[in-house]
Amino acid sequence: LFDEMPERDLVSWNSMIDGCVKCGKMEDARDLFDQMPKRDAVSWASMIDGYAKSSSVEIAEAMFKTMPDRDRDVISCNAMMAGYLQNGLFMEALVVFHYMKGECNLIPDDTSLSIVLSAIAQMGNLDQGIAIHGYIEQNMISLGGKVGVSLIDMYSKCGSVEDAMFVFRNIKEKDVDHWNAMIGGLAIHGLGESAFDSFMEMERVSSIEPDDITFIGVLSACAHSGLVKEGLMCFEIMRRIHRLEPKLQHYGCIVDILGRAGHVEEAWRVIEEMPIEANDVIWRTLLSACRNHGNLSMGEVVAKHLIDLDSSNSSSYVLLSNIYAGFGMWKKVNMVRTMMKERNLKKIPGCSWIELEGIVHEFFVQDKSHPRVAEMHSLLDIMSTLDPEITCCRN
Repeated sequence: LFDEMPERDLVSWNSMIDGCVKCGKMEDARDLFDQMPKRDAVSWASMIDGYAKSSSVEIAEAMFKTMPDRDRDVISCNAMMAGYLQNGLFMEALVVFHYMKGECNLIPDDTSLSIVLSAIAQMGNLDQGIAIHGYIEQNMISLGGKVGVSLIDMYSKCGSVEDAMFVFRNIKEKDVDHWNAMIGGLAIHGLGESAFDSFMEMERVSSIEPDDITFIGVLSACAHSGLVKEGLMCFEIMRRIHRLEPKLQHYGCIVDILGRAGHVEEAWRVIEEMPIEANDVIWRTLLSACRNHGNLSMGEVVAKHLIDLDSSNSSSYVLLSNIYAGFGMWKKVNMVRTMMKERNLKKIPGCSWIELEGIVHEFFVQDKSHPRVAEMHSLLDIMSTLDPEITCCRN
């Protein structure tokens, strides 16, 4: 149809490019883009968005930098920010946000603010989050939509659940996404009872209907707080009162709730009776419960099933090895480790993040790459003379 058009205006070119981008045909989109007699902000934004979503963020970045200044608007900046966010380049997304406000003199919209708050949440940079919150208040931007949701999520993920709750309580017209963000924030902080109470408050005083995400949040909170009875009750409310069909994530939460509480047989029964096939995450949740509660017989069966499902995932081998080690079965431990070596599998090292003066420092187990590692070890040596237990921190 496009080829047979007697005349093509800018809208038809952009529509064709947008269609190619949405189908993942970036080469076709680029051919059309190069042939266009005239381009506008929509043309550039479509290409930037397409390249970013296809993980070609370098090409997206190059296009963003070379596009004419007259076409660099809020939409194209949002596309670049979203591309950085999708590819884990959170600081770069923040830089574009400040660039659009500063050099471009553009006014960020709700999408801009949601993206930058999500980037800050992933970095855990509370100071930057507070600064964006200040900008929102200064410009009297409504928190009734996605900006409020992103702000609650940012404070929760940056470790300030009190600020998240303050924002939540001061939003007059809350929708289900606001409730979900707050319940999820309480869940990640292990505040299961508060998350459950928020859910019950939502049920009691709000006319808002909970959705799938609501129940994932409250079930996850119950799992991490050992609230077995409450978790099972929420699962029944979901099915019987709200008529929501449980998905894999909901069943996974129930397996986690039962497994953490030591009810591994019941957790196994849930998996067997599920109307949908359990994935590796659910089986690994059960295997972790077997390790924590010393169920050797079930642990062996689950581990072998997991290895059959995905023989390249090292975590299944590590969990099985830990189960054997817990029973002092060192020959079995060596057998599992030999199997990992033969398959060229390595245990993923543990990792910690620490924010100091706005900079996030990343540390892996036995990692000595930090430029000030010698100073840190020297300080730990001094501290260990005062308290011998501190020596374990060096590892």
